[in-house]
Amino acid sequence: MLAAGWALFLIGVHHDAVLETLQPGALCGPEGGCGAVLASEWSTIFGVAVSAPAVPLYLTLACVSRFGLDPRKVAGLGVVAGLAGLGFGGWLLVHMLSSVGAVCRYCLVMDGLNLLVLVLALARSPRWPGLDLVGGLAGSVLVGTFALHVAWPEPVVDHAVAVAEALEAVEAAAPARDLTAGEAATTGETKRVVLNDAGIDIPIGADVPTKGPADAPVTVVLFEDFQCPYCRQLAGNVQGLLEERGDEVRVAWYHFPMHTACNPSGLKKDMHPRACAAAKAGVCAHAQGRFWPMHDTLFLNSAKLSDTEIAGYAADVGLDVGAFEACMADPATQTKVEQDALAAAGWGVKGTPTFFVNGRRLSGAQPVEALVAVVDALKAEARTERILLDVELRGEVTGVVQGPATVSAEGPFGAFTIDAFEASLQGDVAVSAAGAVPASGVTWFEASAACEAAGKRLCTEGEWLSACTGTVAADANGDGAYSDEVTGNRYPYGTWRQEGWCVTKRDPEAPGDLVTGTHPRCVSEAGAYDLEGLMKEWVGVTPDTAGVKGGSYYSGTSARCGYYKDQVSPYEADASTGFRCCSGPLPEAAETFPGGRVGDKVLDWRLPGLDGGELASADFAGRPLILTFWASWCAPCRKELPALEALWERYRDQGLQVVAVNVDRDVTKARAFLEGTPVPFPVALDSDSALVDRFDEDSVPATYWIGADGVIRLKTVGYDEGREAAFEEQVRSLIEELR
Repeated sequence: MLAAGWALFLIGVHHDAVLETLQPGALCGPEGGCGAVLASEWSTIFGVAVSAPAVPLYLTLACVSRFGLDPRKVAGLGVVAGLAGLGFGGWLLVHMLSSVGAVCRYCLVMDGLNLLVLVLALARSPRWPGLDLVGGLAGSVLVGTFALHVAWPEPVVDHAVAVAEALEAVEAAAPARDLTAGEAATTGETKRVVLNDAGIDIPIGADVPTKGPADAPVTVVLFEDFQCPYCRQLAGNVQGLLEERGDEVRVAWYHFPMHTACNPSGLKKDMHPRACAAAKAGVCAHAQGRFWPMHDTLFLNSAKLSDTEIAGYAADVGLDVGAFEACMADPATQTKVEQDALAAAGWGVKGTPTFFVNGRRLSGAQPVEALVAVVDALKAEARTERILLDVELRGEVTGVVQGPATVSAEGPFGAFTIDAFEASLQGDVAVSAAGAVPASGVTWFEASAACEAAGKRLCTEGEWLSACTGTVAADANGDGAYSDEVTGNRYPYGTWRQEGWCVTKRDPEAPGDLVTGTHPRCVSEAGAYDLEGLMKEWVGVTPDTAGVKGGSYYSGTSARCGYYKDQVSPYEADASTGFRCCSGPLPEAAETFPGGRVGDKVLDWRLPGLDGGELASADFAGRPLILTFWASWCAPCRKELPALEALWERYRDQGLQVVAVNVDRDVTKARAFLEGTPVPFPVALDSDSALVDRFDEDSVPATYWIGADGVIRLKTVGYDEGREAAFEEQVRSLIEELR
């Protein structure tokens, strides 16, 4: 059961990785490889998450064991299942290391569970009886996997708008903003850069993609692979170089895919299985004059490079798809990639990323500061001697910002204003100003009250995202969330991550206060500062829509416009959580809902009672009511029900009512649970989930705190012992209204 549960969890993590909403966890931090692995082409087979078959596999074993099959036969099936799972996991591990270049610790846990099943099964029955049942087990796995895929299909990411707008911004190569007077770079570590005296003359013909002035004093020739993660990092750093020294640098590109299918230079092993297809896509895009848009697209989607996806990217960047597909099939395209690789090998290239600056060889994802220093050392005069550069790496790029307190932007509901700076507090009032210590450790309720005291409100998720990306956010799949379909800039300042422009990698224990508006590069097109890093920011205009955006000062590479955590209680508060305010129109749907959202008059309902008869909303009208949805399998429910019982015992004489709505499909499970943990208040049965669906709720425990007038005052999801004082305060408030 544990193996089946973990496999199910892996499906959800895979979906988050595909949508680029995967958040760091205990097993995979900001620098972990879980996202790269779980979003790669090896994470699915025939469009199904690779962990999906393990769910019915191990559930079937658990069921046949529970319902009387000979334990030795079950053990025999367990040996088969464990060997299959462990073998498949080993195959995936090889591809993690050789193809993706990262390790997913979530997947390693699954491998450990496969091994545990195998060891226990062998210990129980080393002779493998029950092999006659393997066919039935395989059928169960196929049917179960199909049903699971239908119920929980792969997410679909529409790249067209995102790529088109992001690449348009990159291609425009707008000059960098003038930095505010007084800006300084904090001193970090020093990096030694060695420019050898042996220069190589690398020809740049018409078949070599270039950008930048043809007469630039410095030429950077890149040898790269579109599936190489360090190449992707270098691409962002080269973009940073062009923003600082764009008039003095010309960039050229040679293909060096790390796969022997198209690289005959003598590679010792294949690294990236889709590198050849991506390289050919680059060649074909160059044939239509669109190499650099395709370059950016391939890097931004380096984990999704199937033939179908590459053809989609061709359409996204404005290519003639028919001509593109003909070019991909032309043997001459493969020949061009092979010629690039052979030429590179002749110049000493053995891996990626490798690049030459005015003929001097460098390798690795060199930081922007090093690239700038190299360009400055070579542009002034022709130098042939060996050059040693000790480059001081920048920390946070800081300076004093001057600007308006609020800025305007277009959002999903029309024009709105958003605070230019994260909120600081003057008393209980939110203030947007540069040079202030931002509010931190605030709950959603405190943030909302501070915005209201300032005559504003908290931003919606869609508004906040629109202000960050420079593109009106959209909920294309209608799931109520915007951050799973990010379009426009990935970071407030552009497409590529720039180290030090925002506060995203600071030791939480570092001395000194964080200060608003002191990172002039960390600004969106609308003029809002620190939307990435500094503090995570509360969004959502009601408690049930509460979430945090952007990432904080220690989120590292996960901080970005698309960072969003909605499974967070509005009561939570930590040192990295702040907020900013917005104002503007909200859609009617955001303020009214048919009886299931905070602020609504609760919908009418009628359900069978556990002890017979019916329970209906009318039976509880006129007095405060706590309506909680729970299930027998839900561990937090086991904690919340006794806490609600304690509240009911203390306040029932003052009018408090509690109704517990069970959502188990099998009523016997609810009865068995209540035999061990009885509750004194009424229990209603929602076995077909009809009522919980009307509340638009998919989590338990979900608890609605309803006033005597029938209006929902609060909704809480999940349970935390730390909330008990807040629960009691809420009950007192409901009873006070009754008086």
